[in-house]
Amino acid sequence: MRQSRRSRFGDLIRAAGPSDRRRFLADLWTARGWETSVERRLVVARRDDRTERLAVVSRSRLRLSPSVPAEATVVVALGDPARTRRAAPDDARVLSVDDLYDLVRYGLPEGRGDDLVADHFGVRLADFPADGGVGARGADDAGGAVVAPLSRSLSSLPVAPLVFVALLVAAVVVTAGPAGVPFGPALGGQQSPVPTPAATTTAEPTPTPEPRAVAPGVTTAGVENATRLAAAHRRAASTRSYRWTLGYRESIAGDETGREVEVVLVEAPNVYVSEVERTGRLRAFPRPTASEDAYADGTTRYARRPAEPDGVAARVLDSDVRDGPGRQASRAARYVDWYLSADETSVTRVGNAANASVENEMALYRIEGRGTDFPRSRDYRVEAIVEEDGFVRSMRVTYETRDGLGVEVWFAYDAVGETTVTRPAWLDRAGGSTGGWTVAPAASPSG
Repeated sequence: MRQSRRSRFGDLIRAAGPSDRRRFLADLWTARGWETSVERRLVVARRDDRTERLAVVSRSRLRLSPSVPAEATVVVALGDPARTRRAAPDDARVLSVDDLYDLVRYGLPEGRGDDLVADHFGVRLADFPADGGVGARGADDAGGAVVAPLSRSLSSLPVAPLVFVALLVAAVVVTAGPAGVPFGPALGGQQSPVPTPAATTTAEPTPTPEPRAVAPGVTTAGVENATRLAAAHRRAASTRSYRWTLGYRESIAGDETGREVEVVLVEAPNVYVSEVERTGRLRAFPRPTASEDAYADGTTRYARRPAEPDGVAARVLDSDVRDGPGRQASRAARYVDWYLSADETSVTRVGNAANASVENEMALYRIEGRGTDFPRSRDYRVEAIVEEDGFVRSMRVTYETRDGLGVEVWFAYDAVGETTVTRPAWLDRAGGSTGGWTVAPAASPSG
């Protein structure tokens, strides 16, 4: 019998790596209307004055109790939820894999959860039988263990055939040599003599030059550590003003079906204005563009939300964040980490000194990559221009989703060191010069 949607979802979550699970959890909460970031072992989700810190906890064979971060407020248990409950902080909410599945299937607009699973894991739950049949909770009934099809088939055999299989395997092992080659017809360990090859003269191979570092996390051989490059970009972006343009486009058979373009003006880490324009209909997820227009004056962040009584939601910026890199630099770093974590990358210097390969005495390099596990896609391509200090000046990504939707993502910086920010007109129209909004205090870091 084919695996059910619930069982298949459990297998996908348990088989994913820790970072992949956190990315999925972050995008799930983003789809539910939260602003998220991945910070070490936790996913931090913020909405209005609420903050949740989410952790995914695996079952450990070496410990009686799973290791749960003390600051976690929501814990997803991949093993026994009761055991995780005993190890979790007293006020934490513990979700089982079943709870997480229900959230994906029924806690999002129709089809959004299926798209989210497809983007991260490359399969659509809708392609599997509906829940409720025999074996729908097979992975959960196994105490969190994922049972491979071969294991299931062997476990259903009578004892005698299993003993025969074991003896047969042992016989093969005994009659094999050190490299797994059978001993031969004598079974006594004597092998046919191997002729000694005649000595030949070969040319010395040309040594391959050792990769040379050209930017943080990047060498002449390619991107060695996208996370390190992302951190360098975040540091570089937090020390300058700039205009940052982000674009997202979807197409079917080459015909555009929708796009979003966001323009962000940043004067200081927490002084910025962001506005988004949308056309057509978009359906893939996640998307790098913001879901709302925003303005921050260094102490308060205002979001343009038509559903609010006065059309604006305001929140005081946390003092720790005002001293940090800011929301926009952190956003960009997250995208650099996502999109430049490609399977294959190459690096070339852009031109030379005679044709502007060095601008302001800063060398520029082109990164080209292909193939990635995130997002799950076909024909993934990425190209970026990076300075030697790690500042990624531009990036363009193209890929096709598993259901044939073409996606293009791009961003670019300009007016670096020359950008200032003015109060947007939509803010004055909503509340006047004195505001009049209820300003929520900062509950935790947010930019």
